[in-house]
Parts: sequence; structure tokens; C-alpha cells
Amino acid sequence: TDTTNGLRIKTWQGGSGYAQNISYENVIMNNVSNPIIIDQYYCDPAQACKNQSSAVYVNNVTYKGISGTSATPQAIKLACSRTVPCTNIVMQNVNIQTKHGSPATAFVLSVKDFFQNNSRF
Repeated sequence: TDTTNGLRIKTWQGGSGYAQNISYENVIMNNVSNPIIIDQYYCDPAQACKNQSSAVYVNNVTYKGISGTSATPQAIKLACSRTVPCTNIVMQNVNIQTKHGSPATAFVLSVKDFFQNNSRF
């Protein structure tokens, strides 16, 4: 409730390795600025950040039974690397609205195999 980030995966630009087989289930969020976020472009805001081609591989992430309200119009942000895209992202029964009751929006960049089932945002 009233937080900046909800379900978040952030990886440093230029990183290596993987974040995979992650499941978020049965979460209720209230007035969260970034309810669902994957950010493969994270960097230290105190320094200038160059766009880099390597990235942590994000694979097999499931969001199931997620509901609530977003403090901003954009409830979902999947900002994945163009050279190392996120793969197999599943949203099942995800229902997030803005705090005013209207459907929230999603930003999706470089996701392969993105599945939505019974979700509204």
C-alpha cells in the first residue's frame, strides 16, 4: 500500500547471469506507483548511464492472481533489453486499475513469449 514499487525485477545494464523461474502469486496492491516492473536498463542515477548490449537474462516469470490499484496510469512496465529480451512472461488473472477506477496501461519492450490469460490492465 502506497509504495513506489510492487513486484519488481531490476538488473544492471551490462550485467550477466540470469533471473529465472520467478513466481508472484495472490498479491493485492493499493495505490502503488509501479505495480509490476521488470527493468533491464537499471543504472545508478547519480552517474551518466551508457546503453550497453549485455544484460541479465530474465526468463520464466509468472504473475498470477495479482490485483489492486496503480497510483499512475501505467501499471505494468516490462523494459527488456533489445539484445537479451525477456522470455516466457506469463500474466494470469492480473487485474490492475488506476486509483480512479479506469483500466491501467502497460509498456512492453523486447519480450518474447508474452502470455496473458484472463487479465485486465
